[in-house]
Amino acid sequence: MGQRGKATPETCTLVRILGESVRPGERRTLDLQVARLVTRTPVEIPVVVQRGPQEGPVLLLLAGVHGDEINGIETVRLVMDELKVRPLERGTLIAIPILNVFGFLAMKRELPDGRDLNRFFPGSANGSLASRLAHALVTEVLPAVDVTIDLHSGADQRHNHPHLRYTEGDERSLALAHAFDPPLLLKAAIRPKSIREHLLKQRKAYVLFEGGKARSLDEDAVRVALRGITRVMEHLGLWSGPSDRARGPVHLSQSRWVRAPMAGIFHATAENGSHVARGMVLGFITDPYGEQVRHVKSPIEGYILCVNTSPVVNQGDALMHIAYDAP
Repeated sequence: MGQRGKATPETCTLVRILGESVRPGERRTLDLQVARLVTRTPVEIPVVVQRGPQEGPVLLLLAGVHGDEINGIETVRLVMDELKVRPLERGTLIAIPILNVFGFLAMKRELPDGRDLNRFFPGSANGSLASRLAHALVTEVLPAVDVTIDLHSGADQRHNHPHLRYTEGDERSLALAHAFDPPLLLKAAIRPKSIREHLLKQRKAYVLFEGGKARSLDEDAVRVALRGITRVMEHLGLWSGPSDRARGPVHLSQSRWVRAPMAGIFHATAENGSHVARGMVLGFITDPYGEQVRHVKSPIEGYILCVNTSPVVNQGDALMHIAYDAP
């Protein structure tokens, strides 16, 4: 982990990634080696490291943990593009636009073995492909990192309204979330074997951004994510700032899914991200024969975080994800 203060010949080699030293003012693209294909072709994940002229925090921008989530990949690209005209003033930025290259090439969420990478941290050098990839990130990159912003989108046929999730009970993550200044801020519990759990054990700040849906580019989600990352970089001192005034997020502490009472065709009437009152009609379900119509109502007051974009639903399918602030 890089020391704070002005860089000197004695301290300029302290930021080490993948066994390589990156000096102040230097930009390098390193390769995280994971596995080999059946053709003996090595699978290497590019890791971009850029340091400012002065020592400071090390920020990791991580995207593509799920291979079909494009919005985070585009967001990281835009940050790296901005660095060409707005160099770092201090600290270090580590950017991994695509972690799950296997899933990205196939446009699938999971790895080829069907496993979700974000359920295998800290991983193992001799485990499954997901476990090996997690282990490589944990051992080769994360030891140098102080702060992580993990960028995600909704899963298949689920559109997430832009929002940020911070670790419940972790004041460092909450402070980072306030610097990000998202429209909606959700307190999230720890999922076992997630990267969030690993970083919490290492006492490192971590937030997770959600926006848009899989296999789709959502310009609004990218815009919100880019603004938030810019604010965090200014908050950490990597860039001078602030670039704009804080708007203040809506704080949410819990969430629940509203599920389909019957099978049929779902017509959503409530807008994603909007505030809904208890008993408000969120949409309605019709059967193909014109015999039944069932209105779907919100059981609570809150904000819509996610909408199921599939027109055809089965009984019990998740339709809308509503977050609220419980006493």
